[in-house]
Amino acid sequence: MGSFLSRLRGRPRILPTRVKAVWDEHIIDHAEYFHKVLLNVCARDEGIRDILSSRNKYTKSEDEIDFVLRLLAERIEIFFNGLITDEILGNSNEMKQVCYQMGKQHASYATDTFKLVYWDEFTLAMIEVLEDSGSIGRDDLRAWQTLLHFVNENMQEGYFDARTDNSDRAV
Repeated sequence: MGSFLSRLRGRPRILPTRVKAVWDEHIIDHAEYFHKVLLNVCARDEGIRDILSSRNKYTKSEDEIDFVLRLLAERIEIFFNGLITDEILGNSNEMKQVCYQMGKQHASYATDTFKLVYWDEFTLAMIEVLEDSGSIGRDDLRAWQTLLHFVNENMQEGYFDARTDNSDRAV
């Protein structure tokens, strides 16, 4: 019934078994994968690069920037590892809540509102880095893409709800 409703809604269903296989078989070094994603995102967009590298606040050199990006990659890995290995993946309501809360947390990270395109840049970079590895089949790539879109959509909802709540309190 769930897959039928997903098709009616026009959204592909998350396939936990296939997503776990991608995580275990194609993203062997999880922290390195996310580090490559962050480097990809920074290369794509100067605004994101400035946010992630904290260039004018905390980092003085390229080595310090890389250190910060590696720490961030580890945090992203922990988040995804929790989604994939803690059996949250099979429970869409719990997964929505976890992603929504992570999105709300992102609202406190930035003083300026993240541009909508930043969210898509991350999703594209995660897909691109995996695709560039050359060892992933179309069905596995599509399963990972479905997961990323789900995560992205629910994080955005939490982020923008938190931003709205904060601006309402400021008035």
